[in-house]
Amino acid sequence: MNTIRKVRRYLYNNSNLLRRCWFYLSFYRRNGYFLTALNPATFNEKVHIRKSNPSNPLFSICSDKLAVKKWVVEKGFSEIVIETYYSGRNIDFTTLKSIILEKGDVLLKANHNSGPVHLLTESCSDEEIKCACDDVNQQLEVDYGKLKNEPWYSEISPCILVEKRLYPHPNESSLRDYKFHVFKQSNGDVKTILHIDFDRDEAHHRSFFDEKLNWIPMTSIYPSIITKIEKPKNFDTMLELAKTLAKDFSYARVDFYNIDGKIYFGELTFAHESGDAGFNSYAYDKWLGDLWQQDPRA
Repeated sequence: MNTIRKVRRYLYNNSNLLRRCWFYLSFYRRNGYFLTALNPATFNEKVHIRKSNPSNPLFSICSDKLAVKKWVVEKGFSEIVIETYYSGRNIDFTTLKSIILEKGDVLLKANHNSGPVHLLTESCSDEEIKCACDDVNQQLEVDYGKLKNEPWYSEISPCILVEKRLYPHPNESSLRDYKFHVFKQSNGDVKTILHIDFDRDEAHHRSFFDEKLNWIPMTSIYPSIITKIEKPKNFDTMLELAKTLAKDFSYARVDFYNIDGKIYFGELTFAHESGDAGFNSYAYDKWLGDLWQQDPRA
């Protein structure tokens, strides 16, 4: 079975036609309708239009996990940027081990893709650290933009970064991830939908809320379990930051962590779930598409 999976992965990674066929089949199975580029109406269709013909040069800058930190600092928000301990074209065991011994727990990742990301703690064995180094070095060889048909990733110069680890709330297994979907309206106003990922490492579930934290009975890929949350400290600040960082785009997803009121920037995403979000109803896919009122390519 492992051999079959390796062959399948090799074919998928090296065949543009196979990737496209698989995407369209997966899209229909998850969404219940055939993807079309003619008169796009749904959110997922508009993501596909963006992927096919992106026109905003900031996509590649703000998808680069290193370059976007500099971009956020230049916007005047250095206080929300997570500290980077190391960046470079490769990393070896000795370098990473010394960083862990000096700094404590870290995240190891590539700047040009969406993972996998390695959490490395002071209790990790040398073998675990070596394997993480090998994996992230190999990630640099993969053209993620080509793999996901998100061409702005192909414009990023691949490198590695080691980042400070943030810790989850007490009694939670993973960081609570606040993802703001920001839509610029035709009249210049902004509409924002928040989704929060819970328990990503154990029993991943996801809930959607409006700007006033009213629950929206919408699901996408993962079940929606939590329907009411307490307003996080500095939530209004987080919401305004999301709108500010998204103002150069017709739509962007802006991710934050909020640890007892301390806000940390996560990332900017321009093709949520790569346009295969799989909502529980076509009506919600269309509703989000209606919120996306300006040019999807921008």
